Amino acid sequence: MTAGFDPSAVGRAGDQSADSAELFAAELRALRMSVGDPTLAALSASTGVSKSVISEAFSGRRLPTERTVVKLVEALGGDREAWVARRHSLDPRSAAAAAADPEVSVAKAPRRLSIAQTLVIAVGAAVVSAALTSTIWLAQIGGMEERAGGGRSAVLDAADGVDPRRTVCTDDAEILASELRADDEVQVQILYSPSCMSAWGRVTRYDGKSAGNSLSFKLYPAADLESARAQEQTAYDVQSVSTAMIAEVDADANLCGIARFTVDREAVELAPPICL
Repeated sequence: MTAGFDPSAVGRAGDQSADSAELFAAELRALRMSVGDPTLAALSASTGVSKSVISEAFSGRRLPTERTVVKLVEALGGDREAWVARRHSLDPRSAAAAAADPEVSVAKAPRRLSIAQTLVIAVGAAVVSAALTSTIWLAQIGGMEERAGGGRSAVLDAADGVDPRRTVCTDDAEILASELRADDEVQVQILYSPSCMSAWGRVTRYDGKSAGNSLSFKLYPAADLESARAQEQTAYDVQSVSTAMIAEVDADANLCGIARFTVDREAVELAPPICL
């Protein structure tokens, strides 16, 4: 890629399907190479983005978040507006983020899904999420809703201790940190909603040993593991579990999470903590 490369031009003259997350990542790697191929550690130090998230952005497995693109492109001397516009063209959901944060977003994505399709996807996601949730977790969430004055069908406001699935916060959720642990059999993540200014943690196991075992995750302010604002959740017989939210934080807040799981009922801490 030359210094004059315009990333927003890819696919613009013809079918947009010519562009892809893989091509986006390839050009992002080329931009990195054009400035001397800085290490992940150097990029992490200059951007404030974790090495795991940067590595994922360069991999092409999925489209990086807008925040990650902005931070990387600015650090690598690229055209921020052109890269963000190109990312929007690849991800219709970024329109919501653009409305929530106009200082970062410079273009809105085209509408690619019909309302009916969006509803079908949302309902399907809710069904899958419910199937992966333990009765213990549901009971605790029910207690949260009751204390908040709403029924199980109520949409709750973003607040500390509220399940993000009972809010609109999952609509624009971004994965800000993601790392594989335990020989790549467990994934530990911190998610963030720009519109709700709230974060929560998630841990997912891929070892096929959820039956009879537990998963737990604790999200906390980095400076205080025992903070009253910390959110911790444990569930049994599930593949994935999420914490409740820590609200009124921004995407650069110093949060950390520590996850644990059991194998044959023996506890394993998935150290070190994952942090923003």
